[in-house]
Amino acid sequence: MWNGDGTVEVNGFRIFYSEVDCVRRIFEKHPETAMNIRPKNQMVKNAYMNNLLDLIDIICLAPQELTEEELRDAENTLFELVEVGFELDWLKKKLEELCVKKKKMEARGARMRELDGIIVEQRRVLWALETERKNEENEARSDSARLGFEDVV
Repeated sequence: MWNGDGTVEVNGFRIFYSEVDCVRRIFEKHPETAMNIRPKNQMVKNAYMNNLLDLIDIICLAPQELTEEELRDAENTLFELVEVGFELDWLKKKLEELCVKKKKMEARGARMRELDGIIVEQRRVLWALETERKNEENEARSDSARLGFEDVV
């Protein structure tokens, strides 16, 4: 139902028209999401719905785009929404997956930096060996060169 303030009512929440599709998809895929929500005040309900939409936006980001603090804030927001009656097991799973990806990404980054250091050191060793080999090759050429008449006499 269209309201005069640019909002539409979806499942008891007043939603800005631009968010209607998102909210409808949430309720289509997860009809239990707001069945047990305790707040009855419309403004409070709308604020919680906005928090839910913001949380989903955060979870949609790539792990490298989020800080540890932002992930903790997302976990706290999820906890608050569950506390007021939202059923968000589906979203909790996605947030946990995101946290795992972030930790794996950080571990891989550390391992890649470690490998880069090893590669740099091995290149130094290789360069030193190549230099030593060239010196040996030059000395071998010098030792195997024919002597000229003047060198002998």
